[in-house]
Amino acid sequence: MYFEMEQDKRINNCFRFRDIESTTRGEFDIEEFEQIQEMSVLFTLGDKNSIYPDVVDTPIFMVSDTLKKLLSMYDSKVLYRRVMLNQIKEGIQKKYWILLSDKLNCLDVSTEHYSNGWDKRIVLNREMIGQRRIFKVNGVHTPRVFVNLEVSESILRRQFEGITLRPVEVV
Repeated sequence: MYFEMEQDKRINNCFRFRDIESTTRGEFDIEEFEQIQEMSVLFTLGDKNSIYPDVVDTPIFMVSDTLKKLLSMYDSKVLYRRVMLNQIKEGIQKKYWILLSDKLNCLDVSTEHYSNGWDKRIVLNREMIGQRRIFKVNGVHTPRVFVNLEVSESILRRQFEGITLRPVEVV
């Protein structure tokens, strides 16, 4: 069983990025990823009660430092780059990590797309995934991160906030 891991959009009072207004999910490929500095800084807006979820998926997929430590135990092939989120007015600083994983060619032929190319129904092929526990998928319109059952159960056993794990069809 596999799950798509994404930010829970139901969170009230979530921080906002100061200089980024995009609602589109972007991602880096391996060549671009190697050009990213070892640490980047992004500025945020909010108040002293703003919530910093453990998964931020827009404008780029990032995980909190605590979640990164957990994910690192499950898949050593995943690469990370540090991003410091700074909410200057409130003196809040949080460490996050941009996540880069291989894009697997594991979409099953029964996957469906709308006529404009957007994802309608994603179906993964278990054999093509192999032993990977954390991965992205080649051929999907919106960048997504997938985890296996073992990783999702481990996430759910802990006190993470702002993560949605949605089951994905697998054949």
